[in-house]
Amino acid sequence: MRTFILLSAIPGSGKSTWAKRYASEHPNTHIVSSDEIRRVYFGAVNNFDHDKEVWDIFLRDIHRYGEEDGATVIADSTNLTNAYRQYYAEQTPEFDRKILVCFHIPYEIALKQNAMREGPSLVPVPAMERMRAEFERPNQKTLDLFDEYLIVGKSFVSEELKEKK
Repeated sequence: MRTFILLSAIPGSGKSTWAKRYASEHPNTHIVSSDEIRRVYFGAVNNFDHDKEVWDIFLRDIHRYGEEDGATVIADSTNLTNAYRQYYAEQTPEFDRKILVCFHIPYEIALKQNAMREGPSLVPVPAMERMRAEFERPNQKTLDLFDEYLIVGKSFVSEELKEKK
């Protein structure tokens, strides 16, 4: 069985951390990350000059890993709107199972977790505000394209924040 997991949340919500943890516990899991593609191919996670190429590579890699028997592919990017979620669900017919994972992390926590990032991984606050405003809850049309819908809640915060409480 081939499984496709689409992550959806604003920056700082814990998407990449969740993906890495999931991959460490589930063999034959591949993470396709838009940030990692920007870093590897274009030198920095905050280089948005080549976005068309980034998203072409993103979908290409999802398809490439999706050819493997028993593979799980995690798509690690914001996917803030139903249009993006529907697009990736519809563009990945090679998968037998599709899971949408949305992170319902309070904005204040996402801001704090984002602030703990270093260098170019730090998302500017105005961009965080814009993405917060863009985020849509999944609608029924979107949910109908997925076999499973998971919500990651506020209990999934960084160890550093847990220690500060």
